[in-house]
Amino acid sequence: KFRHLPVVENGEVIALLDITKCLYDAISKMERAAEKGSAIAAAVEGVERQWGRDFS
Repeated sequence: KFRHLPVVENGEVIALLDITKCLYDAISKMERAAEKGSAIAAAVEGVERQWGRDFS
């Protein structure tokens, strides 16, 4: 298994990527986006309840 990948620039290794950390960071970003989406959906539902579903 590979857990680290080299970052190469001009033929020289300048850093190492930790695949596990990259995965956890991506999951965290998706979770935050889902939370924001839920907050937006709740706000829209609140507006619909207050103003009704017909905005025309």
